[in-house]
Amino acid sequence: MTITYVLMQNLRRNPMRTLLTCLSFALPMGVFVAAISLIVAMVKLNALNAAQLRLAVQSRIALVNALPERMRAEIEALDPDKTRIRAVCGVRWFGGRVQNTPSVIQSLGADVDTFPLVFDEIGWTDAERESWAKDRQACVVGTNVAEQYGWKAGDRITLESSVPPNLALEFHVIKIVTTEGRTNSLYLRRDYFEESRRTAGFVTPGCNLFWLKCSDLAALRALQAEVDPRFANTPNETKTMDENAFMANFAQAAGDLPGLMRAIAMVVVFIVALVAGNTMMMSFRERTRELAVFKAIGFQGGRVFRIVLAESVILALVGALLGIVPTAAALLAFPLKRLGFLPLSSLEVSPIAIGVSIAIALLVGVVAGLLPAMQAYRLNTVAALRKIA
Repeated sequence: MTITYVLMQNLRRNPMRTLLTCLSFALPMGVFVAAISLIVAMVKLNALNAAQLRLAVQSRIALVNALPERMRAEIEALDPDKTRIRAVCGVRWFGGRVQNTPSVIQSLGADVDTFPLVFDEIGWTDAERESWAKDRQACVVGTNVAEQYGWKAGDRITLESSVPPNLALEFHVIKIVTTEGRTNSLYLRRDYFEESRRTAGFVTPGCNLFWLKCSDLAALRALQAEVDPRFANTPNETKTMDENAFMANFAQAAGDLPGLMRAIAMVVVFIVALVAGNTMMMSFRERTRELAVFKAIGFQGGRVFRIVLAESVILALVGALLGIVPTAAALLAFPLKRLGFLPLSSLEVSPIAIGVSIAIALLVGVVAGLLPAMQAYRLNTVAALRKIA
């Protein structure tokens, strides 16, 4: 009689309890994998943003407060030798929506001359740069937005601004952006937007934000310390942040998702440990006589120890796999393309999350089975048989 045979018999002894125990592992471990995958994806995105060496300069009061256009030249004047600042791009919120639809697209008007320099990671071709420079109605669209509305490069689209005077403007899609972090956005030429606003009687051009593309990390840190003092004690005091800090403001508006995911992961591990420990203790109490019989017919204590511990580990691993596999399939089948508040276009299952979840399942299985396994190892055969009988 092999250990494998004994294990299979034990697991089939109470199929309902075995199934429920596996599901009790599966559901929390599925949540754990999704949570860790989100954290890993956000860390990777933060690393990509940090590599772009961009600073965001906004009004100290609030992002909705527009800063005068002239401030771009004043910021550029902080680097007269042109060695630290590669380009400065002013942007203004447009907030366009497709007519007769409720959702607002994250759309921004950007300076025509510097936008391709400041956001060079989106992969401009020479033809696209030329179209952006020559076509006042040009716009670039993130792939998630394009797929949502069925747009493609070359299309003519009409968007209605969500800010006064609520203009309905026509645009020409010149590029579909697939770069991570830009897939939920649309960028248009700010000069076209401002000209249209002036025609409608709004004659106060300005920018909600200035993006600074820095030459290196040392320049970024130095400029971050110089910009705000330059405008201190003026009507347009500023707040300067690196790109990760700026994006974190939006993430926190929807809740601290990475922090929430970490908390959920910790709770998941605790719940799984309680479930596994309770199940194994119940199983041991039910099989005390059986284990005593095993020892009576010659099973060594170490062998009985391995039987009990292996059952706990198998339940943990099977339950973890039942959670990991469906979660991975769901994340692949339903990417995050409609969740506009996230800069991620999709959430792939991280190998790190899978590895950690399996390691946790093994650890929980060992910890949960260790106490009943030790009790089985120390079980006094005669006393156990007399007690149960």
